[in-house]
Amino acid sequence: MQIAPLPANEQERLRALKEYHILDTIPEAEFDAITHLASEICHTPVAMVTLVDAHRQWFKSKHGSLASETSRDLSFCAHAINTPYEVFIVPDASKDERFADNPLVTGEPNIIFYAGVPLVNPEGYALGTLCVSDSQPKELSKKKIKALQSLARLVVAQFEQRKNIIHLRHSQDELRNAYADLESFSTIAAHDLKSPLNNIITITHLLEDDYSAKLDAEGNEYIGFLKATANQMSALVAGILNYSRSSSIILDQKENIIVSGLIEEVKGLMNIPRNVKIAFETVTPEIYTSRIALKQILLNLVDNAIKYNDKNKISITIHFRDDNDTYTFEVKDNGPGITEDDQKRIFDLFTKLKNSSKDGKSSGVGLSIVKRLVEKLRGTITVQSELGIGTSFIFTLPK
Repeated sequence: MQIAPLPANEQERLRALKEYHILDTIPEAEFDAITHLASEICHTPVAMVTLVDAHRQWFKSKHGSLASETSRDLSFCAHAINTPYEVFIVPDASKDERFADNPLVTGEPNIIFYAGVPLVNPEGYALGTLCVSDSQPKELSKKKIKALQSLARLVVAQFEQRKNIIHLRHSQDELRNAYADLESFSTIAAHDLKSPLNNIITITHLLEDDYSAKLDAEGNEYIGFLKATANQMSALVAGILNYSRSSSIILDQKENIIVSGLIEEVKGLMNIPRNVKIAFETVTPEIYTSRIALKQILLNLVDNAIKYNDKNKISITIHFRDDNDTYTFEVKDNGPGITEDDQKRIFDLFTKLKNSSKDGKSSGVGLSIVKRLVEKLRGTITVQSELGIGTSFIFTLPK
């Protein structure tokens, strides 16, 4: 009996094999279907997907055999991987000096005929074989050999798909970790800035109350600049905290929601000025989505419609439509409108429009949170606006 020599690239080949994380995994229907088909095509009782490890030959799929692995020293496949781009065929092992006294030939499972197609990955490493065997001498026609080669390519394609999925999961995990670190940093930084900013705002108010009468116009103007800047910084810090918190809103916990009831909840959470009228249909359709996320989306959109409005009488209308596959919401106002250039960047983080909020406390974060939550719910959001007439934010959520 001849033991197969190690391939010249054995160490690299083994490293490549480990990258697929497939050794000792449970049976999978895709591979079992291929071995069943190989057995039918070649008219052999046994067909296997084998992987040649350092000291063993392990079977990812086996048709017509109960064994899970054998010693590499006894393996026919260990010979086959030494010629990666050729089909390794042994018509009659009992008459082949390399295998005649092999225990797998002289005893169970009595391998006499063997044909193995090396499973060569894109880097050129033979990981194992798709093989068929019989206890009787046999020849394979060119058509059957070609079919066996096609099936072997399918096996390799399955391997590659598996590896790509693993790499994708690892990349997603790394991105989640990096994002969590960044989110944690932004939250800590915002909290650390909040306290000294509140102190600055308090001191500014004290200066204004106690010393404004003693200062000239220029001195009072400086206090006004200081107060406005501190308020803007405070709004920015609050925006960073809100943006960080938006990612932790539980989107998977969905429930049935009465739309009109939720809008009433939103109104109840806001301090709505007397000159603001919010209208919506009195019908009460029920939808299934995340209450927390949808409430946050509507709160931000309605708040913006009030904050950026330039009219004496502010009108906001909320429309809802239940389509076959989606829920559609529209929040429409009679504000100043948004220019085409601003519409292209309105959802960008920290973007402030030319017609900033009346109190000067815009953080440029609210619409970024809205877009983020809509997309986490696998929806889309768009803006339609006409200068001097008003703006509509339209978002859809899939059912």
